Amino acid sequence: MADFAATIDRIFHITERGSDVRTEIRGGIITFLAMSYILAVNPAILSAATGPELFGQLVTATALASAVSCLLMGIYANFPVALAPGMGINAFLSYTIVMAMGFTYTQALFIVLLSGIIFFLLTVTGFRIQVLKSIPPVMKLAITAGIGFFIVVLGLFNTGIIVHGDGTALSLGNLSTPGTNIAIVCIVITLFLWARDIWAAVPIGMVLTIIIGVIGGAFFDWDTVINGSQLVPGVGAAALNDVIAMPDFGLFGQLFVDIGEIPDTLFASLIVSTLSLVIIDMFDTTGTLLGLGRTAGLSDDEGNMDGYEKALNVDAIATVFGAFAGTSTVSSFIESSTGISVGAKTGLMAIVVGVLFLVAMFFSPVFAFITPACTIGALFLVGLLMITSLKEIDWHDHITTATVFVTLFMMGLSGSITDGIALGTFTYIICMVATGKIKEIPPMLWVFEIIFLAYFILTFRFVP
Repeated sequence: MADFAATIDRIFHITERGSDVRTEIRGGIITFLAMSYILAVNPAILSAATGPELFGQLVTATALASAVSCLLMGIYANFPVALAPGMGINAFLSYTIVMAMGFTYTQALFIVLLSGIIFFLLTVTGFRIQVLKSIPPVMKLAITAGIGFFIVVLGLFNTGIIVHGDGTALSLGNLSTPGTNIAIVCIVITLFLWARDIWAAVPIGMVLTIIIGVIGGAFFDWDTVINGSQLVPGVGAAALNDVIAMPDFGLFGQLFVDIGEIPDTLFASLIVSTLSLVIIDMFDTTGTLLGLGRTAGLSDDEGNMDGYEKALNVDAIATVFGAFAGTSTVSSFIESSTGISVGAKTGLMAIVVGVLFLVAMFFSPVFAFITPACTIGALFLVGLLMITSLKEIDWHDHITTATVFVTLFMMGLSGSITDGIALGTFTYIICMVATGKIKEIPPMLWVFEIIFLAYFILTFRFVP
């Protein structure tokens, strides 16, 4: 046993980085617990596009994509970061690419594959950094905050806390329904624990809400269905019928099934949605990997980071594999900071997370039991943390203010991340031209402008 531990230590440079095997394993367990909500939230969001009957397949796809990506990050990159389908991007796939643009779910997976291939090529050629530099910082901040706003609005709507208003766009829903009350309790518990700096705020909030809901459903006949989803765990479609089940790999490799049936009228939408996924993933993962690497103490005095380039490659490969597995874009999770905070510094942490995701594949009935009311705390907290990027905005600059305002609100209220990015880009260019700064507009942004303009023209040209 001592020889095995020594071998592991030598392979992952654990002692060299100032850690030990026990700390790495502990960090992996804590990280998995902190991000385990994705096993319930991701299938719940994606099932809006597939239908609830594929929930078990979505759990398997989520767990498989996460497990393989984490194992690859640990074995190849030796980087202490775990990966899973990204929040916000999953909602973009369901509510924009499928439900708004009109693609089937398998066609959407093909779009994820295209974005992953482009992302990988940009990464290995080094062009990824050039593309990032060409996009104004204000756009990056606005997109991040806008996605946060988008997923919070989505979560509140799906739990009945907000509804379509009578004479207004949105209004408060019926807050007397048990399922909606459970959702409010979930938000309150999660925020309370987060405000007290408790790292497990999300899983604890989820578990406590489940317990409250099960008791209410069993003893007080709570039963609330909002937008076709049961909010009370243990009732109706959310009843717990089993605990363990064999993984259902029905979605694996299905991304090529419908690509020959994509109509010509959706060609512009295909290009724009692919581009949007690349941009979103690029912003999200690059910053996350840099921040987590620095937190783990892997950066030297000159900013060089051990394993960073390999980690970027893994992150790009993860998106490609995720499409084959049957889920939305896979990205690095900021929740990895919980494992790093207890001392994890190597890829062994990521491997532990990957193994736990493999085990989780056998518990899909449990995740089907967790309703949107029990996961709204996770959505709310993720959205809250994403929108804090606005603190870096210079609100005294007219160009910045207008760009952020349009991107943020159009993304959240139009229900489309693509539309928000496109309209935000238009706003930025218009304001730059108006202030005589046309020469300062990066060429790449003009390319995006032309693509987005073609998307709007072709999209609305074919709207009856």
